Amino acid sequence: MHSFNLQAFYRHKLLLTTLIMTFFLSGCGFHLKHNNGLVEKFPEIYLQTNNPKGELARLVRLRLRGANIKILTESSLSSAILHLKSERQSERTISLYANAQNAEKEIGYVMKYSLKLPNYTPRDFSVNLYRDFLDDSTQALAKSREAELLTKELRAVAADHVISTMLSMQDPSAE
Repeated sequence: MHSFNLQAFYRHKLLLTTLIMTFFLSGCGFHLKHNNGLVEKFPEIYLQTNNPKGELARLVRLRLRGANIKILTESSLSSAILHLKSERQSERTISLYANAQNAEKEIGYVMKYSLKLPNYTPRDFSVNLYRDFLDDSTQALAKSREAELLTKELRAVAADHVISTMLSMQDPSAE
């Protein structure tokens, strides 16, 4: 009598399901988000930032590479320039408990950047994002970590916004 290996069965089932999903996704014309037409508009770009090792620069660089855009080490007259100018975080109290302690806070994130196409003046943009969360003073360490994670999330959304702006930009000579 031979035994039935349930783990091997599930492994084969998972492999088969993955192959079928890959086949269907490739057949329907699925493309990764932000990759449709971006490399044609911006085959190469110079990324200028005040903090090249910062998290925002890293996230934007990651998205540009994901779209197959060549990131230049020096600016040139024939390439676009993306300048990450500044980012600012803020925090404010939205509501209080009856004992006057913070009940709810809002985290704000403002990022300013500009995009310059070859032979044109730079266009300035800004991203203003806000998230609120409950602030329980009995769990100060956990809430501090939550605020940190929310800020990271807002920074990632801002990086996505930069890519979306680049996608929606029209060639000024066509206007």
